[in-house]
Amino acid sequence: MHRDPERLNARLRQSDSPGPAVEDHGRVVTTNFRAAAFYRQAQQAADPSVTATALRDAVIADPGFGLAVADLAAITGGPPSPTGGRPMSWERHHIEVVRTAAAGNVSRATDLLREHLASVGCDPLALRIVAGLRRRVGNLDGLEDFSAKLPGCHRARWEAVP
Repeated sequence: MHRDPERLNARLRQSDSPGPAVEDHGRVVTTNFRAAAFYRQAQQAADPSVTATALRDAVIADPGFGLAVADLAAITGGPPSPTGGRPMSWERHHIEVVRTAAAGNVSRATDLLREHLASVGCDPLALRIVAGLRRRVGNLDGLEDFSAKLPGCHRARWEAVP
C-alpha cells in the first residue's frame, strides 16, 4: 500500500481536524492529529532509523502518547516511561507486548504478540519490536508464521526489513 507524501504532509498540518486521530489501519489512538501522523510514518517505515525518528517526533508532538513512548523506549533501549491518559484497549495490549519484549522476555512477548495480532490483524511496530528481540537473542523460530499471516498492507515492508 503506497502512501502519498502530500496527503501525509497535509494531515501533519491539520490540527483541528474533525473526528478522532487514527493510526495506519484506522484504529483510534489516544493522541492528537500531529502525533498520530508521525506514528503512521513510523508504522510505514521500512528503515529502523526512520521509524525511530518518526516515533521521537510523535513523542515531541504528544509526550503522553503511550504507544509512541513505549515503542520508542523498546526500539532505542531506553527505560520504560509511564504512559499518560486512558489508552484504548488495543493500545494497552500493544504496550504490554512491546514492554514485555523490551524487558527481554522472548516467549511471553511472542505469546502476547500472537494474541494481539489475532485481535487486531496487523500491528507492524509490535511485530518488528518482538522480531528484533528474537533476532538479538538468536531465536527466530516461529517468526515465519507471523510474516506469512500479515495482511498485504505490511507484508512487503516486513520482508524487506533485515
